[in-house]
Amino acid sequence: MALTALISTVVLYLMGSALLVLAFFHWAIFSRLAFRKPQVQPDRDLAVSVVVCARNESNALQRLIPLLLDQDHREFELIVVNDRSEDDTWEVLQWMKPHHPRLKPVNIQADEKFSYGKKLALGVGVRSAKHSHVVVTDADCMPAGRDWLSLMAAGFKDGRQIVIGHSPYERRSGFTNLLERYDGYAKAVQYISFAQSGFPYMGVGRNMAFTSDLFFGAKGQHRHRQLMSGDDDLFINEVARARNTGTVADPGAFMTTRATPDLATWLRRKRRHYTTARFYRVGHQLLLTMLPAARLVLWATILYLMFNGRLEAALTGLAIELLFFMPVAMLAMRRLGAGRIIWLALPLEWLFLLLDPCIYLSTLIIKPQRWK
Repeated sequence: MALTALISTVVLYLMGSALLVLAFFHWAIFSRLAFRKPQVQPDRDLAVSVVVCARNESNALQRLIPLLLDQDHREFELIVVNDRSEDDTWEVLQWMKPHHPRLKPVNIQADEKFSYGKKLALGVGVRSAKHSHVVVTDADCMPAGRDWLSLMAAGFKDGRQIVIGHSPYERRSGFTNLLERYDGYAKAVQYISFAQSGFPYMGVGRNMAFTSDLFFGAKGQHRHRQLMSGDDDLFINEVARARNTGTVADPGAFMTTRATPDLATWLRRKRRHYTTARFYRVGHQLLLTMLPAARLVLWATILYLMFNGRLEAALTGLAIELLFFMPVAMLAMRRLGAGRIIWLALPLEWLFLLLDPCIYLSTLIIKPQRWK
């Protein structure tokens, strides 16, 4: 009996600690996104260069380029880097160039002597830009509307050098799409809320902006050259600070990404992300570990107390989670356009508490080798 009482006491302390950690994340960080109006006043005058890195994306570029060139922005250029494509991407760019004066194609030819990921193509694109403010996206994306570029440019106000945007995945039928969309929204809530709280740690290369001076001044481009991915994560993690980073969560600034076709491809992308996350600054790794750990401890302690006769304590912890924490997370996801998926947030959270550690452990056994 004494041992059982001791274990129950320890479990109660663990649950209390988890609740304190979750209270910090939800009310000090996520609440900034959840309760802040995302509307931004477009800046149509700032001269910017849009850089798109593409590999074997001929069809996607024919859809994307007209949408980017139709942006309601006064001064901009569009640089499309053909990164060793094996399809007719370069021919399509050459065909489109005479019809679009703002379009500037750049070609990278394949070289069997060297193996490199997207970072080189991004560097070539930024070096080709004539404007110091650069906005980047991918070929498999679609802007929310004609104000996308001006809204992203508005993020540079007050001398900001980095702008972090949101890039949701398109909605399709199927379980894989549900996983991908929820994971994308949950991650976006984290990195956008952290940036708004003064702790920027990552951005997505599908919708991000920065100054070229900051980009070329980053040392991580050389330190992490051996990695096949992470051009967006590690660059932001190295140079982003509270004083130089802005966020744009206005729905008009969203850049929708093409859905992943199957579960295997999605898992490969998830694994690729984990190969870069281990290079984050130590403080960021600690914060990002604390959040899922606290969630896991909370649910484990609730279950333990529930099945060991401490129903009142278990229900107290459950009530705090459902009434004070979950609504904040759901509202933050709704701000990012999650829609009805927020009503599945709880079971999906449970699923990812088990799935994410498994994917991470798989990267320690077999390392991803390519960005596409």
